[in-house]
Amino acid sequence: MLIPTGSLINFGTIIIGSSLGLVLGNNLSSGLRTVIFQGIALSSIIIGLRMAIPTPDVTVVMFSVLTGGILGTLLDLEGAAARLGDYLKRRLRTKNSSFTQGFVTASMLFCIGSMVILGPLEEALHNDRSIILSKALLDGFTSMALSAAMGLGVIFAAFPTLLIEGSLTVFAVYIQPVLTPDMLAQLQATGGVLILGIGLNLLEITALKLFNLLPALLCAPLLVFVIKLI
Repeated sequence: MLIPTGSLINFGTIIIGSSLGLVLGNNLSSGLRTVIFQGIALSSIIIGLRMAIPTPDVTVVMFSVLTGGILGTLLDLEGAAARLGDYLKRRLRTKNSSFTQGFVTASMLFCIGSMVILGPLEEALHNDRSIILSKALLDGFTSMALSAAMGLGVIFAAFPTLLIEGSLTVFAVYIQPVLTPDMLAQLQATGGVLILGIGLNLLEITALKLFNLLPALLCAPLLVFVIKLI
């Protein structure tokens, strides 16, 4: 079985970055934490817009978000994520009030985007780790800022990141022939909408249940496939 080396490195950078952020955060005033928090929010909005705007067909993104949101609500993915975060918080006996929010927010940021898919595929199919190592570096710095502002929950986002990226690496030979450039483009645009939502939630402009929208990432390539058949 192919060892997902890049995914393991990405896992490590999130752990290290989060740990450093926790140490840094303990020495920051509430004002500085707020500034970091707002900076992450604004950066998320810019990243989300840059991913979403170039979409070749906005209708696909709209239907993906709509159908994905309905499916996610029926499955109560948001509730499941919150329950997992609360369970970890109880087990660790931490008093960090932002634990669950940090876990959920970091998991969304680290697990959405084209690099999450392209990185593992390139590593597995072409032995090229440049994309996933670049993502690992970015996630390391992002996790540092997030954990400084939101606390311990951020470090646990390393585990779903490893699960998703590692699985894509192991099963890349089956995924690559199915995922066309059009599918990837719509997947990235849909992911951009979700990342935009993260930024809006962090600024408390909205209270979107973003985990309920995660199935949109599966709906986007499926809709492209169906349109090609029509």
